[in-house]
Amino acid sequence: MKRVFAMLLSLCLLVSLAACGGADQGAAADTTTAATAQVFMAGFGKTIFTPEESVPMAGYGNSKERMSTGKLSELEARAVAVTDENGDSLLFIVGDLSWAPSGLGASVRSSIENKLGVPADHVILSGTHSHGTVDSSMIDMPVIQRFNVKYVEAMVEAAKKALEDRKPAEVFIGTAQTEGLNFVRRYFMDDGSLSGDNTPGTGTTLVSHESEADGQMQMMKFVREGGKDILIANFQCHPHMEGKTTNLSAQVVGTFRDAVEKDMDIHCLYWQGASGNLNSASYISSENRTKDRKEWGQILCDYAKEAYDAMTPVATGPVKVTMTTYKGKVNHEYDYLTNTASSVWGTFEQTNNHQQAMALAEGTPISSVYHANRIRGNAQLMEYQNMDLYAWSFGDVSGVVVPYEMFDTNGMEIKSGTPFAMTFIISYAWPAYMGYIASELAWTNGGYECDNSVYVRGTAEELVATYLDMLTELKN
Repeated sequence: MKRVFAMLLSLCLLVSLAACGGADQGAAADTTTAATAQVFMAGFGKTIFTPEESVPMAGYGNSKERMSTGKLSELEARAVAVTDENGDSLLFIVGDLSWAPSGLGASVRSSIENKLGVPADHVILSGTHSHGTVDSSMIDMPVIQRFNVKYVEAMVEAAKKALEDRKPAEVFIGTAQTEGLNFVRRYFMDDGSLSGDNTPGTGTTLVSHESEADGQMQMMKFVREGGKDILIANFQCHPHMEGKTTNLSAQVVGTFRDAVEKDMDIHCLYWQGASGNLNSASYISSENRTKDRKEWGQILCDYAKEAYDAMTPVATGPVKVTMTTYKGKVNHEYDYLTNTASSVWGTFEQTNNHQQAMALAEGTPISSVYHANRIRGNAQLMEYQNMDLYAWSFGDVSGVVVPYEMFDTNGMEIKSGTPFAMTFIISYAWPAYMGYIASELAWTNGGYECDNSVYVRGTAEELVATYLDMLTELKN
């Protein structure tokens, strides 16, 4: 883990130099200060960063065993820039990666500050969590080193386009209640055991979900003078309906954005919400399930269209950002199994065979090869691991920036407890990817997400309370 962090930091410095092109601080931009009119403004920009080379793909563990062979859709960087009546800006940028990489995110933010003039802490970066995209963490591979430079350039260019596209705008918010598009992927079986992704139950039939999924999509639109509307949609699902395809794809998120832009003739940005325990399809055969990513995206688009005209105006106000550092206790329960866990994961990396690797863990509490990898990673961490948390607001709209896989029940607590008219949950976000942080209910039942947590039980609830405190600070 420490070696990876060090490598990412080194790459961050190299990419920053490449992306900035040696520009000095004084040459920075005038892209933000040019928009000084005493009105609220919004702009949109996007770029493509699909690699032409074969690359390792993220989403299912051993990335080197899953190299891309083609593409189903382009991978995109999409940005929305907002500027308040005082000329202060926020940039929201989403890239079609599983998450916003730590070192690369730092490079994007510093490049934008140097070249475009938006303060680094006003740049909110996140990923769509597509499981059909590039594993940018494999930085020992030259192909990924080249890709990462391209990724940073694409994110900065999307931000530049969004700033140049700003026009006077009014802000509206609304919600759409969906059905059949996301499901809690943790199930009870007919003998009462828990089953789910990488958590085998002992029964024979799936009976029910652990809880009901949050089916609410939150939306914010910017109606602009002399420009297309911009829609930001905030929904929650694990977008891997295509399975372990070797074709690069933005998956269900990409099909939703494409459908919105085609059917509604507007711009669209998608924030992945609290989805650590959700899938885009159910394993219970009797439940409504969409057939493929295209149908899924079109149905979510139809929900957005139904709710679009009913969205209500919301007051704008000064752009605000707050940050705090959460000191989380690391789960060291299984440190005594570090050697065994290292053997299990090493065998899996060499063979890509779960059964062969897990034979080495027989008689131990190691539940999967991914659990083994988490045990060996946690053993290298100190007793506490810090996590920087951000929140932002303008007027009566706000958002929390979540650098991990939040469960939807925790997301609903934030959405219902916020002092703002609407708070968005932006998951898989910079400055780090800390994996699953499971809810208290999940810890009660156990399972894959709990086994793969960096932090101890109770962390999820502490983080919810921290985010709500941050929102209160912004409101006041």
